[in-house]
Amino acid sequence: MASTTTVEIKKQIEDRDFKRYVLSVTAWQEDLVVKNLQERIKKQKLDEDVIEFLNPKVNEASIKKGEKIVKQKKLFPGYLFFKSRMNDHIWYVVRNTPWVRLIVWAETRPVPLTEKEYQDILTQINQSQERSEMTIPYKIWDLVLIKQWDLKGTQWPIKEIDSEKWVVVVQVEFLGQITPVVIDLDKIELL
Repeated sequence: MASTTTVEIKKQIEDRDFKRYVLSVTAWQEDLVVKNLQERIKKQKLDEDVIEFLNPKVNEASIKKGEKIVKQKKLFPGYLFFKSRMNDHIWYVVRNTPWVRLIVWAETRPVPLTEKEYQDILTQINQSQERSEMTIPYKIWDLVLIKQWDLKGTQWPIKEIDSEKWVVVVQVEFLGQITPVVIDLDKIELL
């Protein structure tokens, strides 16, 4: 009788179709969890059953001292997505990987994301990426307020924009002549 019960349990969590699942993991350990899972899956020869991991990140750009700095930001700290077939062996390996807390919505059986839920997540990732890409909010001849140096508090038009160096050239009147001055983007603001 015990073997019949074991077979019934295995059949309850046997899914040969690839589906996407959500893992709750220790926050800021997502990359390490992916690495650990990949190693464990390879050792257990489950490479054909677990085929994809998603740890969504977006690039966030900022300006510091006139230079563009790009950092990666995790969209869902503490969560990972993976695509897999599911059976009790895979479920055991995933659940018992260091820093994995649980498969979201899984108590007795892992519940996959629906295709709509996954598409909504991808849409959110794409929108976050679009918002995170920094663009220079100025154009030629915009009037800007200078926020530093002897020019602090004065207003001048932009003559040039260098998007690679993250600077603008403003036309400043100095000793009766128009003089171009290079200024970092974080030292001006639009009027």
